[in-house]
Amino acid sequence: MERKLIFFDIDGTLTSARRFGHVYESTRKALAMLKENGHFLALATGRAAFRARQFQQEINIPNMVCEGGNEIIIDGRSVSYELPDQQVFHTIYEAAMKRGVGVAIAPDDSFYRVSPNDRFHAYAGDFSRFMEVRVDPSLRIEAIPAIRRLFLSGEQAVLQEIIASCPLQGIGVMHYERDQFIILEPDDKYKGIRRMVELLGEDERQVVVFGDGLNDRQMFRDAPFAIAMGNAIPQLKELADYVCPSADEDGIYRACQHFGWI
Repeated sequence: MERKLIFFDIDGTLTSARRFGHVYESTRKALAMLKENGHFLALATGRAAFRARQFQQEINIPNMVCEGGNEIIIDGRSVSYELPDQQVFHTIYEAAMKRGVGVAIAPDDSFYRVSPNDRFHAYAGDFSRFMEVRVDPSLRIEAIPAIRRLFLSGEQAVLQEIIASCPLQGIGVMHYERDQFIILEPDDKYKGIRRMVELLGEDERQVVVFGDGLNDRQMFRDAPFAIAMGNAIPQLKELADYVCPSADEDGIYRACQHFGWI
């Protein structure tokens, strides 16, 4: 049996499409059997490392491509991190300040963000379960050495105009909840997968990816073999080499069994 390098998205892929964060026993069983059969497993997520680590421990997969492809974690240790294009963030930030919308910055891998005024809070409302935004009137963006993500809140039409004014160059746009705010973040998981495979000295031709959402599209375009979940968006299913049932219908287990990996 050829050793596969299998990368899993988290939400809606390893976890239920119906019960947020729930991992079925069939999925856990499939992962254990894949490991027993010698396959390499890793997560491939857009989440920040600090958000993904808890799930990583729960699911017992010590390898991870996170930060939308910009950070690589092998055996629980961060071995590579690439900053997003800082000029893009600076341009968007300045445009947001001129247009009077809310803006917040993620300067590190943590729950905390920083904002120059209270506009972000005024537009976004309560976001306390997701992050804490600290207001610092003395904030100067040029003094922040590393911007990991940028958050915008305000009228959607204005936010879209700001985003459209600047080529995003590898940075994606994620709408939080019902457009409570917008997150600008790295968005090329496969870049990280390719880098991880190089670091491991493995064969990229053996890569398999599982996913279901918008931020999996680049990964599906570039991966040698891509499997979409039954609950995946139509655009992803069109890019997939195979479509399996959702996790709620034992999709991970059934797909791995179908291809003889378990």
